[in-house]
Amino acid sequence: MSEGDELRLDNPVLVQWEFASEERLDKRNSIYRQLVEGDVHEDVLFAAVAEAAPERVLDVGCGTGEMAQRIERDLGATVVAVDSSPRMVTLTRERGIDARVGDVQALAFEDGEFDCVVAAWLLYHVPDRDAAIAECARVLRAGGRLVAATLSSCNLAELWTFLGADIERDITFSSENGVEQLRPHFARVDAREAQGVVVFPTPDAMRSYVAANMTRAHLAANVPEFDEPVRVRTHHTIFVCDKA
Repeated sequence: MSEGDELRLDNPVLVQWEFASEERLDKRNSIYRQLVEGDVHEDVLFAAVAEAAPERVLDVGCGTGEMAQRIERDLGATVVAVDSSPRMVTLTRERGIDARVGDVQALAFEDGEFDCVVAAWLLYHVPDRDAAIAECARVLRAGGRLVAATLSSCNLAELWTFLGADIERDITFSSENGVEQLRPHFARVDAREAQGVVVFPTPDAMRSYVAANMTRAHLAANVPEFDEPVRVRTHHTIFVCDKA
């Protein structure tokens, strides 16, 4: 396996290692939320779920359970959460959510069990994305909704250029290629963009964020000294997919 393959977002070994602990995930999310200006991508996702007024929601790739908890608390929905990481499932259960270890490529639920499925920044980690999307569609009732969030391949491009790295990344499920993967499974697919600017006030803030990146942590060593804040554009897409 080449170094490039090892650093792919859908490398199962890398995914297992990354999400065995919440430390790096929490760190990069915390820094991002403190520094971003503009659209809040998590709010765009939540609004798409709220529109569906769901009673039963499945959150696949739930992470630490923040979104599952928000949906259950603010929408009054019953949420079931699934993640491949036992640690993430434990953390989600601690929030009072029904969380289970599972695989989005082979969900342990009956057809049509849910009104809404959330796949938040998950599908680019999955080796067989078509199987995963088909499973999300299968467990939705007729007229149900999948809300699937992802990144643009050019997300934070100015940051990587600033650090002397390539802009383009091979994201298997991205803003650019997500629609074509979702359309075979859903009657309607709508792409909602969430764009903003991340402002790094100091080299230390940038270094901390980059060091917590899943595939580019090694670039933290490239962060130079700078006196003026560095602004980089961020681009997420939330796909809203309605089942026939």
